[in-house]
Amino acid sequence: MPAPTKLAQLNDLLNKAELHGVAIIRKMAEPETFAASFDQFRGYIDEIDKFYVLVDLVEDQLPLFEPARRDRLSHNLVNLRWQVCIVEVNATRIFILQIGEQGRSMPFGSRDFLQRRRDRLSDIDLFYDRFGEQHGLPKLQTELVDTVRRLLDNVIGKSNSLPDLLAEAMEQSRDEPAMTQMQPRLRSPGEIAGAITQKRKPVELKVKVVYGRYYADGMSLQAVAEACAESKMTMDQLAQQLGLNRTQLGLMLNGADAMSKRIYEELRDFLRKA
Repeated sequence: MPAPTKLAQLNDLLNKAELHGVAIIRKMAEPETFAASFDQFRGYIDEIDKFYVLVDLVEDQLPLFEPARRDRLSHNLVNLRWQVCIVEVNATRIFILQIGEQGRSMPFGSRDFLQRRRDRLSDIDLFYDRFGEQHGLPKLQTELVDTVRRLLDNVIGKSNSLPDLLAEAMEQSRDEPAMTQMQPRLRSPGEIAGAITQKRKPVELKVKVVYGRYYADGMSLQAVAEACAESKMTMDQLAQQLGLNRTQLGLMLNGADAMSKRIYEELRDFLRKA
């Protein structure tokens, strides 16, 4: 039988996951809080991703409960996760339609994020195929999913990533006639990318301190992921370097768990050097 402390911690994590899921679902009633800008929507998706991480942690430890409660909790978590999946699809539709109605373009670097939103539609389909019939989940309307996929395809097609912008700049430079012999030498894409990298301002790890513990804001995970890419290392390697596992690091960067001053300072220095 697991120790009472272990069960208490698991119950606390379960409660945190359920409250987080309910808050996400309730927020759907207020589109102005998540669909008015790209940053707001990305923040909402971060909250949804954080919920999935919490549920994963709880499900991994469900065997600690007695069979009857374990089965009941498993069913409830599948249903709650599915409700959040439905919210994720509808929130994406609302965001794209609202941005489109305002005639606003997506910011630089949005293509990869939007492509992940499109990939998530397939993940959600697979989740339903696996658990839908077993747990009696309501099926997502095919028309809704197809509409969101078309909307994403349209927006992704109009979004630029860094390589696209560099290629367009070089193509435009080649098409322009030479003005004088003193015209500056055209730089290669590699030189341009290097110049951009040199001018990149160090990213600060934004945290709030509560009773000596550091809580990261919702955008820290993306900042650290980008720094890992620039440093040619994985999130798993960074977590190991900090004496953590990947799940622990993810929870800290999402603001779900507190980090020590040592972890904060090492992450801060890592971002500044990347």
